[in-house]
Amino acid sequence: MGIFMLVGCARSDALWGVVDKVCMTNYQQTSSPAPCQQIYMPEGKAHGFSVIQNPRYPYHFILVPTEKLSGIESPELAAEGRTDYFGYAWLMRRLLAYQYGAPVPDDRLGLAINSAYGRSQNQLHIHLTCLREDVRRQMLAERPFITEEWQPLPDKLLRYTWYARRVMQPTVMGIDPINSVASHFHLTPEQLAEWGVAVIPTTYGKQKGFILLTTKRGWDRNNRASVEALLDKECAILPSRSSD
Repeated sequence: MGIFMLVGCARSDALWGVVDKVCMTNYQQTSSPAPCQQIYMPEGKAHGFSVIQNPRYPYHFILVPTEKLSGIESPELAAEGRTDYFGYAWLMRRLLAYQYGAPVPDDRLGLAINSAYGRSQNQLHIHLTCLREDVRRQMLAERPFITEEWQPLPDKLLRYTWYARRVMQPTVMGIDPINSVASHFHLTPEQLAEWGVAVIPTTYGKQKGFILLTTKRGWDRNNRASVEALLDKECAILPSRSSD
């Protein structure tokens, strides 16, 4: 029943409680990670993660480390040998496609991690679900202006100021968007708490790549850097399969 604490007005430690007290206990006692979809710990708990499907939105998956990490500002994310949480989160799209019952084009999806001021849970978690259609259209329009260096988007996105850069490679593994933001803007882990980061797949010609997006709390009025606003957990961008 702990999974249902993820919806509604949950305590800020509810997500960690589900992973550490419910999923981990079940996994250790029965080898089943329920109510999580998966627990992956090939190198131990400190480097592992769990995958949770949102019970309210079946196309919304969340990667949560099995180690206690507060969020984007966690100093451990800058350590050598850290787990590539974003890289593994991108693999969750296979679960989304399975839930949908058909292949889902990569460019309909996105990854996001909120700032400390734009999240409800104080345990690091990365969202994977569909992009909002208006966000996808704007990214397609502004794609020619996005380079390999961080620079402001030409226009505001969802009323806020964003910086963007592109990375041309077929997978998210190795991109490390949080470190990219920290390095470019010279941020300490404590300062990173005010930033949110998103990863959006795209193509340039026939070459696959990703657009990295970031925004900072306070750059614009009411901007809390709650980056998951770029995503649509109901996946309206996908054709309905209710008649199948």
